[in-house]
Amino acid sequence: MADLPPHTDRITMDWTPHRMLARLDGDKELAVQLAAIFIDEYPRMLERLRAAVTAGSADEVRRAAHALKGSVSNFIDGGPTATAFELETMGRNGQLDETPLTLDRLEQEIVALTACLRDFQAKGTGSSEAS
Repeated sequence: MADLPPHTDRITMDWTPHRMLARLDGDKELAVQLAAIFIDEYPRMLERLRAAVTAGSADEVRRAAHALKGSVSNFIDGGPTATAFELETMGRNGQLDETPLTLDRLEQEIVALTACLRDFQAKGTGSSEAS
């Protein structure tokens, strides 16, 4: 992940398998299943959000960001969950000026989170256990 912007490094530091499993009541099988679903679905969810931002549709930005926030929140509190919430709030308030930059940040954070989730799937515990 060396090619990621520096702020995405905090995703790998904030995300740990233990924290994720705590969010899911320790259910490792559920965590693996949710990770697989998220990895499969997030590109479509991001595309929906990207289209809403491009179209300048505040209500669709709100709805798409809310859906993405819900999916990401299975895995992490901050990072992409917080950024998706920012986008949801921008849509709710009809303030779309900063949405392209915020969407770029969200995409980078999701790439970093997805790398962690793929590592978790591959190893069963992830490489950030000590964080």
